Amino acid sequence: MSCPRCRSRKAKRHCPALQLDICPQCCGTEREETIACPLDCAYLRDARQHEKLVPMTAAESPYPGEEITERFLLLHQTQLILLTNALFVAAVAEEHADADVRTALDELINGSPAHPIAVAFSNRLAEVLAGLTPEAQTRFWSDDALRKLQIFLLRLAVGRDNGRSRGRAFVSFLEDHFNRTMGGR
Repeated sequence: MSCPRCRSRKAKRHCPALQLDICPQCCGTEREETIACPLDCAYLRDARQHEKLVPMTAAESPYPGEEITERFLLLHQTQLILLTNALFVAAVAEEHADADVRTALDELINGSPAHPIAVAFSNRLAEVLAGLTPEAQTRFWSDDALRKLQIFLLRLAVGRDNGRSRGRAFVSFLEDHFNRTMGGR
């Protein structure tokens, strides 16, 4: 059977996004471009192992004037885990691409959340904070720390960008992180 995408090569791979068998070449070239691949696609996961991340200098990173030290991240690791979880849940709820996540984080950093992920993230964060006592909220969160953690997440997202229009390498990274450290969603 020939590939329904190119109509010339043999269809050898089952594409879970299209629910069709397609050829390896179309899978490779259309992956996360014209095909919105699910995070659990075996071919996508395998391809992630071979992606080369482009190193970014401090000057090229988002908000280069903001210094975020390892010590700061260690002091705020609980908050970072909660923020990362809220971001991941918001991103996978509607199968958003990494570009959407980056836009949402930038909006949050600038205090103007309008993107659906930014709104969902803000709502999820409000739920988390509502579960804390007022004293714990004050002790646990500060606007400055929240902003720095969001900048850190944006830098991670930019650093994981694979250049594909529907790329979800950062969202996949978050999923892998939670599976390794917390046993899943």
